[in-house]
Amino acid sequence: MLNKKTYEKRFEKLIQLLSSDELLPYARQNNNNTFSRIRKMPLKDILLCCLAKKGLTTDMELRKYFKEKNEISIKISKQGYLQQRKRLNPNVFSYLNKEYLYDFYHSKEPKLWNGFLLLAIDGSKMEIPNSKENRELFGETSNKYLENTQTRALVSGIYDVLNGFYLNIEIAHICVSETELAKKNIKHLKDLHLVQPVLILFDRGYPSIEFIDYLEAEGIQYLFRLSSNDYKKEREDMDSLDQFVTLQHTYPRLVKIKKRHPERFTWMKEKHETHTRISNITLPSGKNLTLMTSLSNSTSKEELQELYCQRWEIEKKYHTLKNKLKLESVTGKSSIYVYQDFYAQVLVYNMVQDIRHSANLSINVNTTKKYRKYPMHTNENIAIGLLKDSMIQIFLERSRRKREKLILILQQEIEMYLLPIRKMPCHERKKNFSNKYKNNQKSSF
Repeated sequence: MLNKKTYEKRFEKLIQLLSSDELLPYARQNNNNTFSRIRKMPLKDILLCCLAKKGLTTDMELRKYFKEKNEISIKISKQGYLQQRKRLNPNVFSYLNKEYLYDFYHSKEPKLWNGFLLLAIDGSKMEIPNSKENRELFGETSNKYLENTQTRALVSGIYDVLNGFYLNIEIAHICVSETELAKKNIKHLKDLHLVQPVLILFDRGYPSIEFIDYLEAEGIQYLFRLSSNDYKKEREDMDSLDQFVTLQHTYPRLVKIKKRHPERFTWMKEKHETHTRISNITLPSGKNLTLMTSLSNSTSKEELQELYCQRWEIEKKYHTLKNKLKLESVTGKSSIYVYQDFYAQVLVYNMVQDIRHSANLSINVNTTKKYRKYPMHTNENIAIGLLKDSMIQIFLERSRRKREKLILILQQEIEMYLLPIRKMPCHERKKNFSNKYKNNQKSSF
């Protein structure tokens, strides 16, 4: 059995990195000398304050930070803090996230599906502060009555379905193609130097013939859901419900590729065709589910259906980011705060899931099934709140032995709040127009 407390090593690595000069080049913008002077609030404090933020006013965030640090007498103005934040490169949090996950994916810990890392890519619209700078950089959306516009950013994430980690997120203008953001997510995988082969799950809207060719060139297996208008001719010519088909590189398809991806046009024209597998499945509700995949016939239709259902995990985690980690509660109106807060909270999310893995394993070992009707797991919302409350104390503790004790106390607290794992029956999704403040979805911090 793997060591239950391997996350402690990753916590320790992160703590050491926050105090290391190695971090300075990633935290600076344009290779300047920012963060070289000794200040009341050095780089480590700024980073930790970003990670531990609770969506309060900036003054209250600073007050709570220095109170946790037992330096309540130190006074930092909101303007001074935000000015320092504007000098902070948001990519420092992406670097920290990569370093945090690196050891995990180069160990025997990752859960695999038939030898593959099972990943999902999907996009979501995020609310950001409605400022002129953000409207110009990220764009606007409007309601159906076209009375008001809202500032939104498009976020695309790549999520490890079985291990529960966000490997990367990309933030872009609301009108940017989700497929192009997916390519950026896939390029980020190279930074992790993954040794395991990868299978990525996609929803409708991704399976263009150019993107399929891109995935093949990158050596990535895929599973798409097709919409009713995708590859109609090839689907009509199928002799069975599940077979390999040939997608011809016809003139209309090549014209689109030449317009959007001129660098790949010549290659696609010379290639002439693409081979893939299409599977038609009838769901219990009577509706049809059409999937496209690079997996061979050794994977049955039923397994493909179960695989696609796993893609729902990334939808649930967007809910966690938005409503439990308050991702959309951005520090200020400047666009740089959007990038900083989004990247920082994705790292916090991974830390929460890491400690929950260990807590869930401990629960399974220490409890017996005869006393519980359902298997149990820890409450994600409570775990987030507990980590937010204790993060500053843990990261600023100088004694490693005391840090380990604080982390153990945190895990034991998380193990006290459990929820049953129920397999819910499949139903069609229904919109629920509920109150803004829900009795069963209150914030943990």
